[in-house]
Amino acid sequence: MGQAQKQKIMKKLILTIALILQALTICFAHDGHNEKEDSTQHASAETAQNQHGVSGDGHDHDALVENHHEGQHNKITASWDDFPSLHPLVVHFPIVLLLLAVLFQLAQLFVFKKELSWVTLILLILGFIGAYIAGRYVHPHTHGLTERAAQILEEHDLYADYTVWLSGIGVLLKIASHFILNRKIWAELIVAIVLVGAAYSVAMAAHHGAQLVHIEGVGPQGKYLETEGHGH
Repeated sequence: MGQAQKQKIMKKLILTIALILQALTICFAHDGHNEKEDSTQHASAETAQNQHGVSGDGHDHDALVENHHEGQHNKITASWDDFPSLHPLVVHFPIVLLLLAVLFQLAQLFVFKKELSWVTLILLILGFIGAYIAGRYVHPHTHGLTERAAQILEEHDLYADYTVWLSGIGVLLKIASHFILNRKIWAELIVAIVLVGAAYSVAMAAHHGAQLVHIEGVGPQGKYLETEGHGH
């Protein structure tokens, strides 16, 4: 295969990866347009009864938020301690890293280069570490959730656990393929299958997480969160 043909293939792969990333962004965008109107009405009807144990129209919580804002002295850039949870600041890294890892792994099935395998391995390891930290150390406690929000949270946590397990297994398989099996095509295919599962899990965990925040109202300004600590 000539150099010009290899460059042509690489350009096609880069274009394909860009299109896949764009499609994933559209599919898992945090808009929730189909359910937003009904779910927002449902959440707002139950917010007063479930938020911090406050009845009525939530004025007590609003007063707490206002006092907190006054204590920030009009800071433009918040410090880490100002956030009710560090989970949103951490969780986006494994989402991006694991999605990139599976794309690079799929590319390796067509472009069999050791350098590309190294990039995939590094992305995968970082994605696994990020997923583990996001799920184990900075995942906030919740309280007073509506029944619907509790069910969504359960699904979110389930897919998050799948993500940690599948990405961890993917790291082990990738290490074995890269260092022991010399990147045999059947070994790389097994790794790709596992990483596709990890990418699906992290995308579904992100979808349910966005649903909790943007539709059910869990998290903004500390609503429904135990804010004494940042994590478990």
